[in-house]
Amino acid sequence: MPRHVDPAVRRRQVAEALWRVVVRDGLERATVRAVAAEAGLSLGAVSHYFSSQEELRLYALDLVNERDNARLAAIPQEGTAREIVERHLWALLPVDQETRESIQVFYAFMVQARTDPTYREVTAEINQEVVALCRSGIELLAAHGQVAPGHDHETLVAEFRALTEGLSFQAAMWPDTTTPESIRAVVRRWLDSLATPPVT
Repeated sequence: MPRHVDPAVRRRQVAEALWRVVVRDGLERATVRAVAAEAGLSLGAVSHYFSSQEELRLYALDLVNERDNARLAAIPQEGTAREIVERHLWALLPVDQETRESIQVFYAFMVQARTDPTYREVTAEINQEVVALCRSGIELLAAHGQVAPGHDHETLVAEFRALTEGLSFQAAMWPDTTTPESIRAVVRRWLDSLATPPVT
């Protein structure tokens, strides 16, 4: 008797295989055939769960975002405002294997989204979610007296987003030199600077 396979589990396995191909070879080589080989499945088996390459790719991108959001939702909320903000950052910034994989996959799709509208809406939504996270972090720190008077909060949000974007990009492009330790050090130094009034 053939073994029953949960369709949701199989779809996730195929999407995770696509992530591995993207990280190793790039999005342009993440064809259905290549993903099927990576997953150890036949081309027909993958086509049973995804009617097209675009459907597979969009599902894989959505799953990256879903995994990131699940990681954020599981973060403990006790402790100081600074501790809570840092926990959220370490859940998104590329400081371990899972977050590095997420960043590399996201950037592959983001580059493609510049010329392909198929991915533009999803990547834009993910970017706005990160902006919202930066804004909530600044608001939390300010509410607990960890942002000095004189700072414009919208400017801080823009700085925060630029900092996280820059570190994520560097880690995606040069993972050997952009270490988790260096990422944490840069972020903590910037967070420390918020307690100092801005230079006018």
